Amino acid sequence: MKDFIFQYYIDLVLFVEILAAVTGLILYKKYSQTIAKYFILFLCYVVLLSTVGRYTLYIDDGFLYFLKGTIFERNYWLYTIMWKICAVIFFSCYFQRILKSIVNITILKYSTYVFLGISVFTILTNLDFFFKGSFPIIYICGGIIILQCAFFYFFEILQSDAILNFHKSLNFYIACAILFFWLIKTPLVFYEIYYTKADLNYVLLRSYINIAVIFTMYLTFTVGLIVSKPELRMKT
Repeated sequence: MKDFIFQYYIDLVLFVEILAAVTGLILYKKYSQTIAKYFILFLCYVVLLSTVGRYTLYIDDGFLYFLKGTIFERNYWLYTIMWKICAVIFFSCYFQRILKSIVNITILKYSTYVFLGISVFTILTNLDFFFKGSFPIIYICGGIIILQCAFFYFFEILQSDAILNFHKSLNFYIACAILFFWLIKTPLVFYEIYYTKADLNYVLLRSYINIAVIFTMYLTFTVGLIVSKPELRMKT
């Protein structure tokens, strides 16, 4: 089992991402008149990001050998921008479109501006590290934005009749999945200093956790796309 995870970790993650994206594309017509269509496009974006992020596999013995020893030898920079920042901004914008309370929308909007400002400042003042590792402050601040998205959404459905049919709402599945993912993953950033191949026990534990939360999130997305009913209301 241990050898299987080490050997196929990246492929397993890509598989479950593709599963969610393909499910979304198959059901695109079902959600074409709702805000959920943007979420399906986001799932395709994730697959593209993961595919591009695999470029590091072709550096040591592949056609990208010329990147060896350069700042692009690792893909921390790519995932910092395209996942830890852009994905958080997407979910913020997405929930701003489905929330009803002007107060909640305003808080989420300006919190996102602050998050973006902190992220840009952190990167610009630590350009060398930007290509060598991850910034805990960006992941933590992103987690706060995700927490706000989920909290505001759950708070609103608890105050409305939507709670009676929450299991038929794709937005409910999205909120549950991203909240679970960021709540589990965010604390791990404090242990990144221990992530070294010399400590195989931690590397294995981290891999198990990543596989568990990633599979849970994307399988939740997949199930949500299948069982949910389109919500025709879409803000313009």
